[in-house]
Amino acid sequence: MVQGVQDVELLQKLHVGIVVHAPDASVIFLNARACELLGVSKGDMLGAQDLMPGWSLKQEDDRWLTPDEYPVNRVISSRLPLAEQVLGVVRPGHEDVTWAMVSAFPVFDADGALEKVVISFHDVSQLKHTEAVLKERAEQLRLVLEGADLGLWDWNIRSGEVKRNARWATMLGYTYEEIEHTTMQWSDFVHPDDRERAWASIIEVLEGRAPTHKLEYRMQHKDGSYRWILDQASVMQRDEAGRPVRMCGTHADVTERKLMEEEIAHQARTDYLTGVFNRRHFMALATAEIERAKRYDSDLSILMLDVDRFKRINDRHGHRVGDAVLRALCKGCHAALRTPDVFGRLGGEEFAILLPETDLEAAAEVAERLRLVAADASVPEESGRPVRFTVSIGVSAMVSDDDDIGTLLNAADRALYAAKNAGRNRVQVLAR
Repeated sequence: MVQGVQDVELLQKLHVGIVVHAPDASVIFLNARACELLGVSKGDMLGAQDLMPGWSLKQEDDRWLTPDEYPVNRVISSRLPLAEQVLGVVRPGHEDVTWAMVSAFPVFDADGALEKVVISFHDVSQLKHTEAVLKERAEQLRLVLEGADLGLWDWNIRSGEVKRNARWATMLGYTYEEIEHTTMQWSDFVHPDDRERAWASIIEVLEGRAPTHKLEYRMQHKDGSYRWILDQASVMQRDEAGRPVRMCGTHADVTERKLMEEEIAHQARTDYLTGVFNRRHFMALATAEIERAKRYDSDLSILMLDVDRFKRINDRHGHRVGDAVLRALCKGCHAALRTPDVFGRLGGEEFAILLPETDLEAAAEVAERLRLVAADASVPEESGRPVRFTVSIGVSAMVSDDDDIGTLLNAADRALYAAKNAGRNRVQVLAR
């Protein structure tokens, strides 16, 4: 029996259930809370050596316990305590399981003999229900993220740890086991040209100047290529001082969309046949280059090219060969020009080339080089005989702050027609 009136009164006041067993496992005491939690009377339990008839216990994995595995019997046989085991109690006539956190420990007398076993337990059914709900929601979130093909990241700002899901890794060609859970690894993956603005966007949110982080940038794939990532995130928790504690976000691979957008933009600014800039985009770039040349007081020249007797080529060999001539001309010119040079098709067989930081004399040398490129080119024809062609080129340069693209094109056009009138296949310079 439990000794001491004060001890009994104390046990009765505890908010946990207490059941005391004799060495033969018979119940010698239980407090009021135990009766309440188990739904039994003290008279039903006192003297019982097993669970009430029809009662059973199971583990969290739904495996039913044998009598030898009951807490009191395990302590009696092992003489060792049992700490915080979650067990489900099923009573006859009840479908619901009462989940309890059970602890048990032996009490020995002065001679080391087992005197009693004390069982304590409290109801954790609500906690188990909450865990089940959270587990279900976590599973729902996982399915949503998988369905949406999203990578998830959860940043503990204080510790620096970043938890990620498997899709975050596979999006970049890695297995989940290969990735590190640090902000440094993310930063290392971001393209060097994008890294500063990616961090700047995140810092704006951390410091409360922006509500959300939403940015598209490039991250390096395991194969060395770069993927375009749409990164969206918010601060989910701040401390009492307003400092950010936790930030969560998602990654979406938008590479295909970005490539499509780039292709559409490319098509909008280039000539479909030759691949050089179309007239509209050439004019826009040329205007910007002229303004830059004026701002920095630098040289700027322009060339006008025209395929000699192009109509005759079309009439004699057909438009397919005529198109091939234009493509061959542009391919050769591209190879001979610098990256800053602006090459555009103005219409038909007429092209213009803007040469930044190039004076009139140097522009004439470029023009002569392009003339020779065209003269050396040829296009195969169905008869097997190659079709050859030549170009005439007019050269002019900016001489005044009043010059605009129209002024330069008119000057180069006059030089071009002078070259045509002088016999074609030549370069004509117009000094202004």
